[in-house]
Amino acid sequence: MSITNLIVHEIQKHEGERKAILIARPNENPIDGQAEALSEQVTNLFNRSGMTTGRFSNPEGSEEGSQLPALLAKHFKDDAFEDFEGFSKNCAAEYLKYLEPVEEAQGGLLWFNHYELHDTHFLYIVMLKRKQGIGLGADLSLSQVEQIEMEKLHMALRINLNAWRAGDEGRYIAFRFGRAPKPESEYFTQFIGCDEPKVAAKETRKLVDLTSAFCQSEGISSKQANEFKKVVSEHCQSKAEEREPLEIKQIANEVESRFSVEQANKFLEIAESDSFQMEKEIFVEKAALKKLTRLSGSSRALTLSFNSDLLGESIVFNADTGTLTISDLPKSLLKQLQAL
Repeated sequence: MSITNLIVHEIQKHEGERKAILIARPNENPIDGQAEALSEQVTNLFNRSGMTTGRFSNPEGSEEGSQLPALLAKHFKDDAFEDFEGFSKNCAAEYLKYLEPVEEAQGGLLWFNHYELHDTHFLYIVMLKRKQGIGLGADLSLSQVEQIEMEKLHMALRINLNAWRAGDEGRYIAFRFGRAPKPESEYFTQFIGCDEPKVAAKETRKLVDLTSAFCQSEGISSKQANEFKKVVSEHCQSKAEEREPLEIKQIANEVESRFSVEQANKFLEIAESDSFQMEKEIFVEKAALKKLTRLSGSSRALTLSFNSDLLGESIVFNADTGTLTISDLPKSLLKQLQAL
């Protein structure tokens, strides 16, 4: 990886406040050993599993909505940024517009990195956070110091600039949200101008519902249904980790191998029906897969969650009375009950 441009700006904003201040660096950061080490750490964190991909809703940019595509079109030409400092400052100013209305959000360090890898140009935009650490002075005295938190990424995106400029129909933007709360991840995607993370979650939930609807329509036994749902979940998890799309046909092939050709065709028929209208391929959001293998529910006084393959085994449901009978209780719960 060859770094071409690198610059960091600071955004000051406290949780519970709407006012944000941009402290812009006047020129690009030097590309030295420390910059390369930081870039490598960010890349390693970014390439972990759980990534979401997408593309600009409006690749050419527009007067309304995200200005990022338009800023790229203005500044990135002939595989180079004409004014990377100006581009990054304009982006940071736009970022503030989406950040300020979100009271829960905090500021941080907005890190811009343009680099080249295998003749392909990429742009990172990453929100880094500071943390307090302990430093040791030359006289061996201890003192508190501020450090960049590198154990995890807060929010980050990577754009394949070559694919975007070529009008590629594929997903040339990759996202990571780390542990950012929902309001923050939403304003970040608005700043980028891409709603694919919402689409991925929606399509994954549709696949979960489709799987259940198919099992119910075909009268598949609880044991077989749970086994099938587990296989679907494993397929989805694998694709999410590889950051590749899942083809609905792959699930139909699994239906054919486990049941029959007719039922595989039935699965595809339900997928294409007005009730689901599934895309031929989807990107998976891991969090939306939980309902495939777990059953859960809660009221003000009770919360219950368990693996679906326990149903019919250590957990028995009586549809007539609407009751669950649970055996083989967790030891910790059993001790609490015995102590009453």
